Amino acid sequence: MGLELTDDALHWACMQADGSLQSGSAGAGQTLESLVNEQGVGGARARVVLGPDQYQIFQAERPNVEPGELADAVRWKLGDLLDYPASEAVIDTFPFPEDASRDRGALINAVCAHQDRIRSIVERIHEAGLELECIDIAELALRNLLARADPEGRGAALVHLGRQSGHVIFCRGEVLYMARRLDVSQAQLRDATTQEQTVQDLALEIQRSLDYYESQLRQIPPSRVQLAGHPEALPLAGMLNSEVTAEVVDLDWSAMLSGVTPAPGTGLAVATLLADDEGAR
Repeated sequence: MGLELTDDALHWACMQADGSLQSGSAGAGQTLESLVNEQGVGGARARVVLGPDQYQIFQAERPNVEPGELADAVRWKLGDLLDYPASEAVIDTFPFPEDASRDRGALINAVCAHQDRIRSIVERIHEAGLELECIDIAELALRNLLARADPEGRGAALVHLGRQSGHVIFCRGEVLYMARRLDVSQAQLRDATTQEQTVQDLALEIQRSLDYYESQLRQIPPSRVQLAGHPEALPLAGMLNSEVTAEVVDLDWSAMLSGVTPAPGTGLAVATLLADDEGAR
């Protein structure tokens, strides 16, 4: 079961024994325990993706230590960057591509979340009768999804829009090269008074990301940018194509999920299911 737990909603996706996928959303009034009982998935393995306001990502010089010691080694570097003591942080790391370091030496990505928040999520999962397998972040969950669209590792880009914000990510195969958060929401796109300006702002952010990927990370930009999470009735890809140098296309969920299209708004929950054991955090 893949879960995105926010303050006002539950987004879920469940892989059935026959390989089929079910997904949906529930409001804050429904508890995770009641959702598990309703779906009959007690005892299922759960993979959780954190919301954007539940963690932070920093880049730091990679300490010359063994991989298992990286999290503790970078902890002292983050003391001035967190708004709580570094001793209260849960920290994990994932690689930064060597060919994109811009002569800055070896870098590492450090993910930080307050231990109380992580503890609360763990307790919530266990109380609902699920077996917690991993806690992931949006950038890596989307990486898992995009990797399926780039099996040869040539490079791919994805823009995913959520209820309050979005992400744009660039990958080559399973390697995450770049991830940016976007201050664009589904509500802004649905509102006729803000829609036109929001589309222009989104197009500008996508183009800036493509330019940065090429000029600063020294990578060949992908010819297509895939788009997911936007309101279904809005032809957003077509609206963006005249403003972006790359072709913007809707993400073909059915091609990635063997003919299944997930319920609207559950993209991160679905993406979390696609993590392999090595990539799970």
